[in-house]
Amino acid sequence: MANLAESRTPATLFEREYYFDEGLGESLNDHVAKLKKESGGAATVETRRDRDGFAIVKLSFAPKFKYNLDELLQLEPDDLDRI
Repeated sequence: MANLAESRTPATLFEREYYFDEGLGESLNDHVAKLKKESGGAATVETRRDRDGFAIVKLSFAPKFKYNLDELLQLEPDDLDRI
């Protein structure tokens, strides 16, 4: 039963949002730079402030696929046969 409570949906696996406390000795800019460096550029890091002025960090991972479906749908049928 504990495993069921801890299971995560695909949305939570690829996206995480949390409050960042700037009073702990690390600036928000340094934290964002560290996140981008650790992810190797695979993550999108967005920041915003809530009504009280606290920093909120949103970390998103876009799944990488071999082919881009949007590009394939825009091609002509003859070009698709070539690919």
